[in-house]
Amino acid sequence: MDGAPSVSFIEERGTDLEKARMRHVLFGAPPEPHVVDPFVRLQNPDGGFPCGMAHGNRSAVHKTLNGLWWLDELGLLASPPAGRAFRYLFDAQRDDGGWDEDPAIARYGLLPWVRPGDLGARVYLSSYAAYWLAAGGHETHPAFQTALQFLLQHRDESGKFHGFHHSTWIATSVFAMAGPEYAEVAEQGLQALLDRPLPEWPVEHICWALAYLSRVGLPGEHPLVERGLAELLHRQRSNGSWASPEDESGAVTTTQALKVLKHYGLVQFEP
Repeated sequence: MDGAPSVSFIEERGTDLEKARMRHVLFGAPPEPHVVDPFVRLQNPDGGFPCGMAHGNRSAVHKTLNGLWWLDELGLLASPPAGRAFRYLFDAQRDDGGWDEDPAIARYGLLPWVRPGDLGARVYLSSYAAYWLAAGGHETHPAFQTALQFLLQHRDESGKFHGFHHSTWIATSVFAMAGPEYAEVAEQGLQALLDRPLPEWPVEHICWALAYLSRVGLPGEHPLVERGLAELLHRQRSNGSWASPEDESGAVTTTQALKVLKHYGLVQFEP
């Protein structure tokens, strides 16, 4: 496929930070300081990123995890700001190995999957945190190992993890990175994802699931990848974008789609 219309769409619609992420992901371009610096300055002294990504708000687990995602797409997962974010996650982990949001941030108006005290939100946050710990090279850290045990307590016999759909693909990616002793857990998670036909998935879920799973080495011939890629190609809009009600501009979802298509060799970009 021709990726140029999609890149043009992101350049026209995306924020400076979204465009910088796209340029690094697709072309390997280093981010410019005037884009990175305001983002990094949002980080609180405790290493967390603030709720709503608004300066002065309390740190939130989910925004810190988003911050690590953005740093990764800027090529900065090994940077000092990422190191501070990881330290925040270590400090925020609960005694049972999971993560939960501070009830004090409930006043900011949170999405269902991050509401304090909700088990589904805890499984989501814990899988998301464990994923970035592994991606950041912390697989042997006690925080990661105890997170695995927390997640194992919240999966059913089908391999699905409790709560929200995205928790299953994130947790499946986590166990794929956790070592061969967890291969069966990862395989059952993949089967649970396949049990929900891909045409029923929102397009942003397909993008993000394949982005996570491609990172852990899921091959292109796997049925989930084959069907997911076919869905992405089918659902691309005439302007080169991928629509998503969760992504107001469409730039982030479009970048994720291009990242996946690039990884699996369906589109190429020259540095």
